[in-house]
Amino acid sequence: MSCNSSGNKTTIINQGLDCLLVRADLVGTWNVSLSLGTRNLQNCTGQKPALNGTPITTADFPATYANVDVFGSDGSTSYKILADRTDSNNDLLTTAELDGTVQADSCLALVRAWDKTDTLYIQCIGTFKISNGTVSGSCDSVEIDSDGVGGLDTSCSLDANVSFDASIT
Repeated sequence: MSCNSSGNKTTIINQGLDCLLVRADLVGTWNVSLSLGTRNLQNCTGQKPALNGTPITTADFPATYANVDVFGSDGSTSYKILADRTDSNNDLLTTAELDGTVQADSCLALVRAWDKTDTLYIQCIGTFKISNGTVSGSCDSVEIDSDGVGGLDTSCSLDANVSFDASIT
């Protein structure tokens, strides 16, 4: 993208980066699947770097999130998504079990899904396809409230990626 601000007019020239995303593309029920498996935490930073080597599992998935809230981001050209899980694995203590953004220009998605069993967010990155309402990618890290006071204070990488797929219906 380039800008030309000659005179008092600004012209933005988009060089093929716009994926034509609109808010309505993200509204609906999100069905999220992670590949089944066990991964170990590594390269942990923050409050609890000693969590290195801790195993986690993706057995809480697939997951369903109905009534996803979709709104514009304050800090970027993206849509923010936020939802509580609506299936039998809903964690009554956590109201934002799906959290993320989808970039309006590139359709790149960064999504965090709450894992009730391991009490952490699994962080995934992928690409949203407008044509079929899906996001596909992989998860490579987690975020943890390791001291239990309500803020994410420890981040860790996973020792192997986890496949991530979501469909919006």
